Amino acid sequence: MIKFYPYLSLPKMKRIYIIFLFLTAHQAFAQHEGLSYYVDGENLRRAGQYDKAITEFNKAIQREPANYKYLYSKAVSEFQTRKIDAALNSVSSVLKLKEDFVSGYLLIAKIYQSKNEIDRALYYYDQAFKYETDVDKKAGYKLLVMRKLTEKGNYKEAYEKVKEAKHIAPHHKDVLFYYAKLSNILGNYVDAKNTMLELETQIKSLKIEDNAKYYFELGLAHYKLDEFDKSREAWAKANIPPYIEKIAKFGPRYFCNLALAYYKFYENDLSKQHVAQAIKVQKDFPMAHVLLAQLSKRNSNHTTTISHYEAALKNEKVVNKKLTFYYKIADLHLESNDFEGCLKSVSEILKIRADDPQALILKANALYKMNNFKEAVDLIQAVMKLRMDESARTDFSFLLGLCGKKMNDNKLAKEGFVFALRSSLRDAAELELREMREVAELEKASENE
Repeated sequence: MIKFYPYLSLPKMKRIYIIFLFLTAHQAFAQHEGLSYYVDGENLRRAGQYDKAITEFNKAIQREPANYKYLYSKAVSEFQTRKIDAALNSVSSVLKLKEDFVSGYLLIAKIYQSKNEIDRALYYYDQAFKYETDVDKKAGYKLLVMRKLTEKGNYKEAYEKVKEAKHIAPHHKDVLFYYAKLSNILGNYVDAKNTMLELETQIKSLKIEDNAKYYFELGLAHYKLDEFDKSREAWAKANIPPYIEKIAKFGPRYFCNLALAYYKFYENDLSKQHVAQAIKVQKDFPMAHVLLAQLSKRNSNHTTTISHYEAALKNEKVVNKKLTFYYKIADLHLESNDFEGCLKSVSEILKIRADDPQALILKANALYKMNNFKEAVDLIQAVMKLRMDESARTDFSFLLGLCGKKMNDNKLAKEGFVFALRSSLRDAAELELREMREVAELEKASENE
């Protein structure tokens, strides 16, 4: 019996061509034999069945161990099930297979961020920036790194990151905003102003709720450059919360509030400093000039005035009137820096009314100005146990904070100033607490150098 073999009957070249097609088809099949498992895994992952998805991805990887996409999907599923170490191993393998895989760098950055290893996370966001081709996305990675550095208080590093973003995306609205904001923080006010003016064409047509943050930074730059009229003009376009409250801290009334607080505790130099700033911001602000008039009486010789009150005391029989004269005499002694005279007058008041809050605050002020901080603190802490109105209690608390500050006792200072936050002394208390934080940060930085 004769058998017929069609393949063998073909010419040699055609036989070679058929072999080539067969081998190519077999190779293509072999290269994608994990695809079906990968597709199943992706469907399971999207359905939230991460463990089952990982099983399918492992099958795909067994068949195609060099396919970085399979490894990446496995890493994503492992991260979603909080298998952190496994996810790190998987994504590290991905990046060995494909060094320029941006999604891999973003994933490993998120993993380290979840571990609170922020520095390592930032490194991988920078790597994503290195290989990204989309300009907006590149800028976004730099902005993300910048925000994290800003949260840590690393303003100089954050500035360098946004500066890199500005180099590649010079007209990007968010990039320009943060460049200006960080320039303001670092004292580069001219750069901040020019950047915001450059950006103004993009933002001036926006609604106030959308452009307020931009005009706030522009106003701040003008303010720091002593361009107060221009700062008011810019801030008028940011007149919504929370910027209203922020802007108020640069106005003459704010500085007068600070001046009044320090005036109350005979910190005359500090009071004058804040009044001077109020007048610098607005020359004709009435409250500032009234304060200057009151400050002009401080450190003066009030001997004649005191002698008249003392003469009035000799023949005064009404107790409340006698107390009023003693208050005025004690205050005049304080204004004259005659602290012993103040204490003497206060002692006369306390003979009449032992727990008189007005006399006790005068005494505490005199002890504070004499640098007898420990004695002043003991007095204040004893007085705070007495019943008194909130206004008087606040005064004692703020003075306690001032004593703690002079004694380098941050705990005591904080206790006093925090209580005063609930009062008319709030602005000064906030300022003191803010300065305490900044000093602590500076001390910590110097220790690490």
